[in-house]
Amino acid sequence: MDQERWPPGLGASVNPATAGAATQRRECMHHANDKAAPGVALVIPLALGLLGGSLALQAQSQLPPPALALGFLALGLALGLAAWLARQRVVWPAVLVFCAAFVLAFATAALRAHPRLADRLAPALEGQDLRLRGTVIEMPRRTDHGLAFAFETLAPPQGVPGRLQLAWYRSKAAAVPDLRAGDRWALTVRLKRPHGSLNPHGSDREAQLLAQGIGATGYVRDPAGAERLADGAWAPMLALEGLRQRLRERFERALPDSPWRAVLVALAIGDQSGVSAAQWTLFSRSGITHLVSISGLHVTVWALLAGAVLGGLWRRIPSLVLRAPAQSVAALGGIVAAAAYVAIAGAATPAMRSLIMLAVAALATRGGRSIRPAQALAAALAAVLIFDPWCVLSKGTWLSFAAVAVLLWAAAASHHRQPAWRRWLTAQWAIGLGMLPLLLALTGQVSVVAPLANLVAVPVVTFVLLPIEFAFVVSDWAPLAHLAAAIFELLAEGLSWVSAPDWAIWQQAAVPPALIVLASAGALWALAPRGVPGRLAAIALVLVLLGWRPARPPEGVFDLVMLDVGQGLAVHLRTARHDMLFDAGPSFGASADAGQRIVVPYLRGEGVARLNGLVLSHADTDHTGGAASVLGALGSRWLMGSLPSTYAFPEHAPKPLRRCERGERWVWDGVAFEVLHPPAGQAQGGNRDSCVIRVEAGGHAALLAADIEVASERDLLAAGRLPRTDIVIAPHHGSRSSSSPEFIAALAPQWVLFPVGYRSRFGHPHADVLAAYRNAGATDLRSDRDGAVRLRVSASGIEVERWRERAHRYWHAEPTPAQ
Repeated sequence: MDQERWPPGLGASVNPATAGAATQRRECMHHANDKAAPGVALVIPLALGLLGGSLALQAQSQLPPPALALGFLALGLALGLAAWLARQRVVWPAVLVFCAAFVLAFATAALRAHPRLADRLAPALEGQDLRLRGTVIEMPRRTDHGLAFAFETLAPPQGVPGRLQLAWYRSKAAAVPDLRAGDRWALTVRLKRPHGSLNPHGSDREAQLLAQGIGATGYVRDPAGAERLADGAWAPMLALEGLRQRLRERFERALPDSPWRAVLVALAIGDQSGVSAAQWTLFSRSGITHLVSISGLHVTVWALLAGAVLGGLWRRIPSLVLRAPAQSVAALGGIVAAAAYVAIAGAATPAMRSLIMLAVAALATRGGRSIRPAQALAAALAAVLIFDPWCVLSKGTWLSFAAVAVLLWAAAASHHRQPAWRRWLTAQWAIGLGMLPLLLALTGQVSVVAPLANLVAVPVVTFVLLPIEFAFVVSDWAPLAHLAAAIFELLAEGLSWVSAPDWAIWQQAAVPPALIVLASAGALWALAPRGVPGRLAAIALVLVLLGWRPARPPEGVFDLVMLDVGQGLAVHLRTARHDMLFDAGPSFGASADAGQRIVVPYLRGEGVARLNGLVLSHADTDHTGGAASVLGALGSRWLMGSLPSTYAFPEHAPKPLRRCERGERWVWDGVAFEVLHPPAGQAQGGNRDSCVIRVEAGGHAALLAADIEVASERDLLAAGRLPRTDIVIAPHHGSRSSSSPEFIAALAPQWVLFPVGYRSRFGHPHADVLAAYRNAGATDLRSDRDGAVRLRVSASGIEVERWRERAHRYWHAEPTPAQ
């Protein structure tokens, strides 16, 4: 098999040095070979139809009823029959294949989604202690608090789903056991229905759980009562997960203290759970994130190595050569080795794409047929979509297939007689320009130094680090692991240096889809072959994308956005030219917080490059846990807070701290801000001394009350600081230690916002507090039910947007929050 004909990896990680020559040979072969596979040309409309149908289904707010989906299925089959009958025509078969694939993908995805939605925890069982028997079906992941693992229930009771995502927390009473993939346990667990924070520009946890087939999440309630059961029958997938776990443990034994151990594990078996947030930031800024996952390049390199070794051995045994050509054996051996590697690596989409492309190429060559790389890519896309229609919800799917498509487009336009170094630079330019719109759409940023970083990182990781890792995996010889860690540490130092400048990364606000499509078309047009008119002018569409900025409130108007950060608080206040963040959300552990996962992606998506002000109302970690991430990623001109002298300020905190004290006032763009609490000299960082700010514009006002309690409310009432207010963020998340009747009566709010976690263990908001606000005429908005909430305040009134309502999809079940 001519390996040179096939793009070997994802994005900038490919080696396109021979792309131009390979393309010319492919074209000649295509036109010269009369033995082209019948119907191969239709694989591209087939893949595009499957893609369109899958996307259309995932965009629905409600699933079509099963009967209607069956009707679509029949229609799709009829269209497929029509395509077969019209196969001798020039155009109609492609059109009919596209339509048939579109309808069939929509119908089959809907029919597969119905049982997944039905296999969810019954609402009545949420929060109940359940004794379940089941199997650990995946390699457990280590977290800051213990272990997380997928659990398949055995003979589950009515209302309990077949697959759960569980956590086993460390405690003083009982240590976390050594869980192994394939182990059977009897556990007492407490479960809840699939639910996740939902915010603009953020990830959708509920979509991820649906794609994984998870019907409930929860934790082991009584670790001491857990019972290890006898093993069940041998299962190949469980054995594979057990092998992955043993390979991870090899790295842990060989590199117990290496900070790069988790990265090497990710490269070897696809387990990225141990890679730290700081490491991901480094890879993102330097543009090598694709190298830290199991990409198509890694699969291809492993296939080439395995095929070369097998082919070389085969040629040295004459009797074997007489039975089968060494070239065919090498190709088959490479595919088998690649398939094994993909399985061990967790079968991620980029790896599956590369494996299928290699298999299609090998089969075509074996049969003496001609197939273009674009058709192999389309075949891979079709296979992935048939296997997993929810893969269109993953960023990795889009980036993987789009990167290879861009390289094929650029290779077709390049001159085959260019020197290798020039084809390499041409490909880097192509991948940088062609992928820029999609990268900005999916991630909101693109690394400016990625071409330079990849110039070194791609060959080092691909041709030096990976072979060493493969040798260690096979031999379990610790010095190889130490060598790999040392090489990556040197590479990381270079990446840190090249990505250190502020200009090393371009960040972009969320762009309208229509502009993304136009910019992508412009980028591809600019990469067209020489002689095509308007190539330089097409780049203007990309420049329009880079210059786009989202609309901001007009003068004298402000937006208040309460983010859905779970049990915590983070509020974005935006005026015509200023941005302030009031609290930064909770910490989720030593390696994750709401600032990193929710607040920063949201602010970047809104076009905030730097905050004008950050207010930390008090020292509790559910309000300050994300501050370090926010300040490290965006920074702020000033920091205000009601914080004790012992508070550990984040590294990037601006100094000096502005004390949050009554009487502090400022005006931004016609919007007035006033600190109402605490009085001067009183701030100690507790709930009682929480910073309270009133924001007013156009005759309407909002009160950000943080965690003050009844005593502080009385102080504000006595000082005459509580005039009527349209919007109030309920003090202390709606706890009954706050929101006294006098406080509510003085404010007489139109809207009350409760920042609460889904099924919060604190029971927020308390039923009596919720009833008191409703009796006072207030409409309640709550993050566990509504997701992020946006209120635009102007002289003409208050406009409200609930993000869970706006972004609703069929998998977003109505929550049943505990009262």
